[in-house]
Amino acid sequence: MSEDLLITARTVRGYLKELLRAEEAHRMDQLLDALLVRAERGDDVDRELAVAFSADATLRAFASAVLADPEHRPPRVREVRLSGDGEIVDVERFHCPGGDFIWYRFEVGEEIPECPGHGGRLTRSQAGPA
Repeated sequence: MSEDLLITARTVRGYLKELLRAEEAHRMDQLLDALLVRAERGDDVDRELAVAFSADATLRAFASAVLADPEHRPPRVREVRLSGDGEIVDVERFHCPGGDFIWYRFEVGEEIPECPGHGGRLTRSQAGPA
């Protein structure tokens, strides 16, 4: 089982509402949640995750970008740059304590969402993939 695909699934879940229409985002979130639960039980869900990521061109491009990044960050995180010097700005990463959701906060005032799978508040992550 690929840890890279699992981290990508956790990260993708945080952006489904931006990537897909509301109904599709909800369906995809439920599918990814179910696959992550199965993976936690030890099932190999790599093929099913790859098929899920391929369901939509926008989703496929986003998931591919997350997979290609060594830290599995979404494209928007890599695009945030300081004016003038071109260095990447640190953004806050949050994760579900249950391990099935990753989300990045780009602005201090941005409200931290609850985990769609567990309903609890997300926890700020340390460096590295959550």
